[in-house]
Amino acid sequence: MIKIKNIYYLIFFLQSLLFSGPDILKFNVSNYNNSDYISLNDFVKQHSLQSNYYETKDKIEIIYKKNKIYLSPSMTFIKINNQIYHLNNEIIFKNSQYYIPLDSFYESMELAGLPFRIKNKTKREVLVEANIFNVDGIEIKNKKNGTLIRLKTKNKFSKENISTSFSSSKWFNVTILNCFLDTLTINQIEILEPIKKIKTVQSSQSAQISFLLSASVEDIDIDSNDKEINFLLRNSIKENAERINKLKSKWIIDTIVIDPGHGGKDPGAVGHGQKEKDITLDIAKKLGNLVKRNLGTNVVYTREEDAFIPLWKRTKIANDVEGKLFISIHVNATARSASTKGYETFFLRPGKADTAIEVVERENSVIDLEQGDYEYVELTNENYIIASMAQNTFMKESEDFAALIQKHLNKTLKNTTKNRGVKQAGFYVLVGATMPNVLVEVGFISNKQEAKKLSKAYYRRQIAESIYNAIVDFKIKYEKPLLEG
Repeated sequence: MIKIKNIYYLIFFLQSLLFSGPDILKFNVSNYNNSDYISLNDFVKQHSLQSNYYETKDKIEIIYKKNKIYLSPSMTFIKINNQIYHLNNEIIFKNSQYYIPLDSFYESMELAGLPFRIKNKTKREVLVEANIFNVDGIEIKNKKNGTLIRLKTKNKFSKENISTSFSSSKWFNVTILNCFLDTLTINQIEILEPIKKIKTVQSSQSAQISFLLSASVEDIDIDSNDKEINFLLRNSIKENAERINKLKSKWIIDTIVIDPGHGGKDPGAVGHGQKEKDITLDIAKKLGNLVKRNLGTNVVYTREEDAFIPLWKRTKIANDVEGKLFISIHVNATARSASTKGYETFFLRPGKADTAIEVVERENSVIDLEQGDYEYVELTNENYIIASMAQNTFMKESEDFAALIQKHLNKTLKNTTKNRGVKQAGFYVLVGATMPNVLVEVGFISNKQEAKKLSKAYYRRQIAESIYNAIVDFKIKYEKPLLEG
């Protein structure tokens, strides 16, 4: 056992040597109340930060460039640039020093856009990567043959790790693998025509920069070197017409269809003074606003008011507008147990779990309220094969998207309810949707505590933000580039 432990620390020591450059910092880890902490003094000193202590308020101010971090002893939150971030444990004062919860403190700084990340950790030491940004500026220049967009970089990015795409709403999207953006600096750059707006999205392994254009682009040249990536957006190259038409036919996520479950004479699940149809419509609109405001993506709702829409018509709407993603939002209920709670996401496939069957029967029961001659084929196992043939192309994408939704809901709601996972089942509302499609059950209205949460605007907003973050991750992973590296 001692030999194994020695080998472990030898590996850690070698990693320390390997990453011993100026941007890798090493801290001693202390354990209090079964949680990892580091010294605040060490944090300030090793990151070369300025700090002030306000005795009358018992408050510490830490300054990084133009950013200010405020914290106080015994508190379970910090404030970064007027935004509150919650910590897993309280800040403690021990042996004449302040100690901060290691993991949640660095997670908060990452969320705030500061360039600090945990690289590696043992019980005794942690390696922290500082100044991780490798894209820290943008220049825009207008030339005779187009517009030059120059990204300032700290290292060279190969063309294989750079992809670009254009949306129908004139967003030019650049996705770069292993890229970390200095969003605080980028958001302050001067914007010139034909660029009207710039948006950035950072994920764990890549980043996307989107430029809203006021003019059409016929072609693009990409060049990358040690200090910059150049994109020349050409506006007058007629000989590329055939190539451009071929590129435009490639699939990108430019239209998202959001389906608020139930509506009108169909209230959906009812419980504790709440109606499913009202909750789903509110969450859908909050989600749609996030997508339109931050991604510049076209959003289509299957309903925008308290109206009854047949199940078959919902997927018809999605197909008619050539949607690239279909999200049906619902609220769950069960008569089995009033204590059942949590969120789950379904994609179309034969499901055999009893709980899935109960949800399917309830959601599909709306057919009884429909009027007209539309006939639904009974979804036996044989009919599943026929009904889901159109979905086969996007089965994997639907499953992955469902997993991303669960991941972000879990991250946001993990301390308040239960993650019930990704499930497969047969919902008529998903049949015939020729695009990745999921059905999200955001909670149980039959549970008194959960129904109360679902009645609150802040809780619905958290759900909408979680689904939105899943869309962002899905776009980065699956959106096909319009130019081949």
